[in-house]
Amino acid sequence: MNMAIPTFFKKHKIAIIIFLAALLVRALLFFISFNHNGGNLLNTISGYDGYYEISRNLADNGVFSVDSEAPFAPHPLRPPLYPYYLAGLLVLFGSYWVVTIFNLIIASLLPVLGFFIVKQAIAYERISIAAGFAMALEPFSALLSFIFYTETFFIFLFFIFLIFFFKYFKENSLRNIAWASVFLGLATLVKPTTQYLPIVIPILILWHFRKNISKKTFYHIASFAVIFLMLISPWLYRNYEEFGAVGMTAQPAFNLYMYFTPTVLSLDKGTEYKKELADLTARDGVDGTEINLSNSDYFISRSLNEIKNHPIGIIKSLGVSAVTFFTHDGVLTVFKHLNITIPGRFPKPAFMMFFNSPIQFFMTIWSILTVPLIAVILMKLFWVFVTAIFLLGVVLFMRKEKFSPQIISALFLVAYFAATTFINGLGINARFRQPVNLFIFMFAAYGLLNLKQSLSNRQAPLSK
Repeated sequence: MNMAIPTFFKKHKIAIIIFLAALLVRALLFFISFNHNGGNLLNTISGYDGYYEISRNLADNGVFSVDSEAPFAPHPLRPPLYPYYLAGLLVLFGSYWVVTIFNLIIASLLPVLGFFIVKQAIAYERISIAAGFAMALEPFSALLSFIFYTETFFIFLFFIFLIFFFKYFKENSLRNIAWASVFLGLATLVKPTTQYLPIVIPILILWHFRKNISKKTFYHIASFAVIFLMLISPWLYRNYEEFGAVGMTAQPAFNLYMYFTPTVLSLDKGTEYKKELADLTARDGVDGTEINLSNSDYFISRSLNEIKNHPIGIIKSLGVSAVTFFTHDGVLTVFKHLNITIPGRFPKPAFMMFFNSPIQFFMTIWSILTVPLIAVILMKLFWVFVTAIFLLGVVLFMRKEKFSPQIISALFLVAYFAATTFINGLGINARFRQPVNLFIFMFAAYGLLNLKQSLSNRQAPLSK
């Protein structure tokens, strides 16, 4: 026993250091935010997505609703697992302090899990270490570790799914594929973005085992599908009972109508997003709270009819979304929670302003230049650089390395999460990139190492 502990620390010292670095950054950011919120825990941890309100209602009234008083209308947008996780801890321990500590610990484990996932995907240990530390130190993910958004809990479950799924390609056992299905199902009950992955995963499995497909392969795929459906079916039934329609959430219809459509119209007409949203909702006599699964088809159809005559706006929106997905830094949000203000403001989104009115863009920056703004600019440049070397890394990997199912899955998942965010229009921020930051850092590190090797005129392959 006395020898086991030192042996464990020696064997896993890198993972332990990554965990401690992540915990230190997250705890420090939490206490700074807590201090700037006057020692008020709820102001520090409450987000804007309604999870605090739903968890409070579950604990106090047993209802899944954001309403502050009866009658409590069933909430149509948020999936169930994260609010029940928050409410369960609250009922069990009677304090949001315990919930916060749990979230901080789980968030500090994410870079460690990312480190192990990258080790499964790529043979270069330096790259897995770099990805782990990049995740540990990235400020926006540190902020999400204690605010009641779904990212931390979702990514925790999603990463465990990836560990079992990647392991399945090396050890194609029923145990691995079954646990992969369990954790993907649980992750989907936190954030339904992954609800379409069970359609793609069997294709990846069949492609990998294409030279040795057997009854066992189809049995594993069927087991994966059945377990996933069994896990999400109670929530599908709840939504059918409440709204008369089968589905995970009304969020796609809500985002298409409230975010994507006004974004397309504003980019096509050169107007403000808020103006187009106000005009759209005024024309239809709604404010967005009416959207649920029973009328999702109407709002989807209404959105498509509104944007069908604006193809240029659609193209611009997709382009802006793609760039924003990879380069949004989230530092302004971090500063907001730390009560650090930046004087002045841009009259329109900075990205659009840079391309449409570059002189006005630089004049605005000069007029409001402060230390916090310099930090924002530096982080923006950092993510632009990371995106560039990520793309370089992908190209170089395609030229130099053998593609494994893990690498194909990693590239697909980056594209998948990017594509599923397009519906959010100008509402996209760094939150949407969090589940695949590990793969972006992985390819970026590969690209950077190759670039460094090229600059030093070394022709030897990268060391493992």
